[in-house]
Formats: sequence, structure tokens, C-alpha cells
Amino acid sequence: MNSPIRPEQLRGAITEVLESAATWHELPGLCRRLGLAAPNQVDWHGGGKAKYVRALLEDHDLTELVELARKIVEQVGSEQLEGELDQLGPRGASGEFRNLIFAGTGPKPKMVLDDSVGNYLEITENAEHWLFYDQPLTSQGLTWRNMLDWWPTTSAFANTAGEVDATDPTTLGRTLYKRLFASVPPTSPPAQKLFITYCSRYGQPGGLDQPALIPEVHLHYDPYTRRERGGRGPLNRERMDFLLLLPNRVRIVIEVDGKHHYARRQTSPTGQEPWTLAPDLYSHMVAEDRALRLKGYEVYRFGGYELMQPEAEDAVSTFFDHLLADYGTSPPPATP
Repeated sequence: MNSPIRPEQLRGAITEVLESAATWHELPGLCRRLGLAAPNQVDWHGGGKAKYVRALLEDHDLTELVELARKIVEQVGSEQLEGELDQLGPRGASGEFRNLIFAGTGPKPKMVLDDSVGNYLEITENAEHWLFYDQPLTSQGLTWRNMLDWWPTTSAFANTAGEVDATDPTTLGRTLYKRLFASVPPTSPPAQKLFITYCSRYGQPGGLDQPALIPEVHLHYDPYTRRERGGRGPLNRERMDFLLLLPNRVRIVIEVDGKHHYARRQTSPTGQEPWTLAPDLYSHMVAEDRALRLKGYEVYRFGGYELMQPEAEDAVSTFFDHLLADYGTSPPPATP
């Protein structure tokens, strides 16, 4: 299982390792060799070795902490940090992420696995209704900038965008946003509201480097060997409402729950359609959530009722600010 690492968890582990790896006299030099802007011991008046190291790490986000941990393992050695890094799973280039099928506006796609070694998927039917992202992820995960770089290379862009300046991120972003929004079910105003609220981040300063919120994910396939997955089979969940792919393989699933998640519509003799509680539907949903968590995903659910309240936009924005900050992805600056 590849569990997400929290920045504070890794910050604490690095502090412990460096504190025990060097004397007070040696510590500043060791930290500088690792790329830290470390003052000399005589210029430090904030406490002992642990506080010294901690102060150097305070402004490091998760990506920077992971790279530092890898340097420490290579230059100093640490079984403790190796264990922390193992939670991130195997590293790779194009093999780390390969197939994301999403934003469907029609029938489900039919697929075949046309490369049993590289695990390349090919959509054999209904491809025109879906988007297929098959580029390697950057160290920042999948950002809106990555999506804008990829979008003009797709047949969907050629079919839907018309005469668009592909060098203008704003114009390009509008066409991609329009295509993605078209896939969010019109029968779910709460899901539409969540999508609109999140995507407002893209238009703020620094918004191009915000994680992209991917709607209506049909299949997110992790191309690892069974051994790399700890003996478990690949994730093959039929559909997710939204997916975020963050740095260091942190994967966040966002679900919007309506009545159909816990009740069934019944037709009465009078023609009315009351809803009846269905414990089996709820049980199936929470079982799927458990399976996702065992594979290293985090799952967050919003209630449809919650998203239709007057304060919902502020609540959603605050939630994503806190969530992304926790993983070292800074929110865009507030618009004055």
C-alpha cells in the first residue's frame, strides 16, 4: 500500500535523523552540503540541534522535503527515511502514470490493453465521447498548466475549439473548461457548483500551477506490477466524481453525494416518486471507499444539500485551501 506522506510527518523524521547524524560543530556544514541555507553555530541563538534543523525546514513544502530526504538517504544513510519514502511507492518516468480516461459526455468507453508490459490502454469504442490523458506526470502532479499544454494535441480540441489561439492560456483555458464542465452531470447542480468554485482558482495569480480538478473519471489505472502493488490487483473503479493528482503520487478523490447514494426512487400508484432508504447502496459505497484508501487514495465526500447552501462557495474554497496547503501546494493569492 502506498500511503500519502504528510509534510509534518516527513519534517519530523528529517529533524530526528540530522540531529543524531552530526555533532553541533558538524551540523551546519552537513546541512549546507544537503542544500540548506544553514547559519553557523555561533550565529544561532534559537536553541539546540533539533530546533536548529526544524527552523531550516519550516518553509519547505512536501516536494522539497521529499527531495531532501532522498539526499539524506544517499549521502548520510537512514533506514527511517527510507521507510518514509517507501510510502510514496516506486519512482518512474512515463511508467509512473499512464492512463486517465475522464470527462465523458456519452456512452462508456470500451478498452483493450494493447501492451502487456507498458500497460497502454486503447479505447476501441466511444472514444469520441471521452478525454484520454496519457502523458507522464511532472513532479507537481497534474496541474492546470499541464492540462493546457496537452489539450491542443487532442482530437477533442480540434473538434470543439474552433478558431482558437493555442498560445493564449486564457482563451485555451476557456475551451478546456467548457469541455470539462460539459461532462459534469446537469442532474447534479451540487457537483456543478463544486467544479465551478474550484476552477475559479485557475484565474487567480499562480492559478496555472494549481492542481487540475479532473471530472467524471471513468478509469484511473496504475500500471504497476502485482509485486509493486504488494500483491493487490490494480485499481479499477468504474467512476469517480472528481480526482486530484498531487505531487509525490498523492491522489485525492472528491465525491458529491446525492439521494441516489443511499436511497432508491420508488414509483407509487399515484405517480409520485418517493425515495426509500437503501442500506445496500450505502454499504457498497463505503466498501469502495475502503478499497480506495487501501490503495493509497484519500477520499473526501460532500453532501449535495451542503453544496446548495448560501455559504457553500466559501466552505469549498476554504476546504481546498487547507487540503492543498497540507500537501505543499500553495493556494493562489487572494484577489484584492
